[in-house]
Amino acid sequence: MLDVKGLIAPAEGTIWRIVETQEIAATRAITRSASEQSRLEELLELSKPRLPADCVGLSYLLATPFRYPPLDYGSRFGTTLERGIFYGAKELNTALAETAVYLWLFQSALHELGPLAAINDHRTALAITIASDRAVDFSSPELAAHHAAISQPGDWSYSQGLGRAMRELEVACFWYPSARLQGGVNAGVISPQAFAAKEPSEQQHWQLKLTPESCWFGRHRSGHEFYRKDFLQDNRLLHPMA
Repeated sequence: MLDVKGLIAPAEGTIWRIVETQEIAATRAITRSASEQSRLEELLELSKPRLPADCVGLSYLLATPFRYPPLDYGSRFGTTLERGIFYGAKELNTALAETAVYLWLFQSALHELGPLAAINDHRTALAITIASDRAVDFSSPELAAHHAAISQPGDWSYSQGLGRAMRELEVACFWYPSARLQGGVNAGVISPQAFAAKEPSEQQHWQLKLTPESCWFGRHRSGHEFYRKDFLQDNRLLHPMA
């Protein structure tokens, strides 16, 4: 296991995170007026877990991963017993590629695709500035011998050990090589104190078209397209829970 303590250093940068488009409130479709919608939103807010003290004042777009219990299966750097981590990517293209893979994993879990065989939807790309005196860069060329273990697509045991060590050492944020896109760099925020601002610095709206074979993101005249076959190993998408 890497000596995380010796890797801690100041760092700053911008990371991208892809989320479902937020601009259309789902509650508006089931309420008759703005006042009813406002009241329903208040009631929904009361039903949610209490906002952690270190997230007060943050946009919900930044605070959400820290607010809810850990995922049932954990995450690459977090177990089911640890608070959630805010994940993103250094490059927008990497963030979109990671999103495509998880959409295909969602499709592959269905017994029958039915109307979900072709998904036309929207996603929002958030740009978030982070800065901390306690950061770790696992993606550095000096750690190339460890990259494969850190980013195993089907095994999180090594990286979860690193996550535990980072929490013990109060590391606030970190970078690591993408498990899905060759040369891509992902990022994680353990402590909300690593956010340099309380809101994303930019929001981009992207169209999404997903089939079992491909995933396309389009915006204005630009686009990113990924093919499922390019992410397969042993003819399947590897994931610890797959």
